[in-house]
Amino acid sequence: MNPTDELDEQRRALREGALVQVVNELGTLVVTGSDRQTWLNGLVTCDLAPQKPLPASGKAAPPAGGAYGLNVVKTGKIFAEVWIVLADDRIYVGARRDRLAQLAETFERYLIMEDAELRDVSDEHAWILAHGPRAADLAPAGRAAGAEAAIVDWTGLGGALFVAPRQAEGAVVAALLGAAGEAGPVLPATEAAWEVLRVESNVPRFGVDFDDQNFPQEASLEERAVSFNKGCYLGQETVFMLQMRGHAKKRLVQLAVEGEDDVPAGAEIALPDGAAVGEVTSRVKDPAGQRVIALGYVKYKHAATGAELRVAGRPAAIVRAPGAGPGGAPAQGKISRSP
Repeated sequence: MNPTDELDEQRRALREGALVQVVNELGTLVVTGSDRQTWLNGLVTCDLAPQKPLPASGKAAPPAGGAYGLNVVKTGKIFAEVWIVLADDRIYVGARRDRLAQLAETFERYLIMEDAELRDVSDEHAWILAHGPRAADLAPAGRAAGAEAAIVDWTGLGGALFVAPRQAEGAVVAALLGAAGEAGPVLPATEAAWEVLRVESNVPRFGVDFDDQNFPQEASLEERAVSFNKGCYLGQETVFMLQMRGHAKKRLVQLAVEGEDDVPAGAEIALPDGAAVGEVTSRVKDPAGQRVIALGYVKYKHAATGAELRVAGRPAAIVRAPGAGPGGAPAQGKISRSP
């Protein structure tokens, strides 16, 4: 199959069924002890308090059995993304392997009198993410094959998380893919296709679109990763105050750039008069037309859907800004053709 057809099939699975992604870059921490949930809830931006392990049926409205969130430092800046799955007697925390050791060290620092124990079990477990409107329907199949599961929508298109013993990884993936008849098209995600699809779906990537120098609001992650109703957690005051009494200086947005030619990495984003207001972080060719879809930062006051800009000197428009949410195909934003 040629790359274009492969991408088209995976796009269809993401929009109509489910796309199954083995995420080798995630390591695993496991938390045990009677205080594990309340203790961990004080260290992440998502709200774990109402969460319970997924019921035996595997059916529940998201989020259920886990969550996607962030660990932020005292200043409110992001340290790591976390994918969390609750099991009956433990909690699994997935995080990038290059952040895991320091994340565990931070967690241990705030373990005082609580009945909780933290262990790194990265070599023993694998993470599989499913994205798409039928992803949640795969939970029973994944669990039957040996995985713990949660219904968590990371992309805005629907989703599920699976954490499995390393020796069961192949069986879990096979079980998820084998459920295609019941859940619409279900396909494995290739790395190249996922990079295109995540940009199309307005899903930022750590280390590419944001890093540990960004606040959640700058990376436009507050709607999908932050609870503003939960109790105290590390870094909460800054994140809360930025949301309620101020604003981030810049925001990550999705743009459509006129023309089929590639946009250089780090390309300047400017106003029509040439004043620089940001830069591009990711970009892919738009399959729906002669344009490039990009993610990039712009100054706060310009981060509005429909705002006309220029990228690398070419007409561009913001097609998805904070508040529009993740997921879905890029909007058909108007692009100014003025010089």
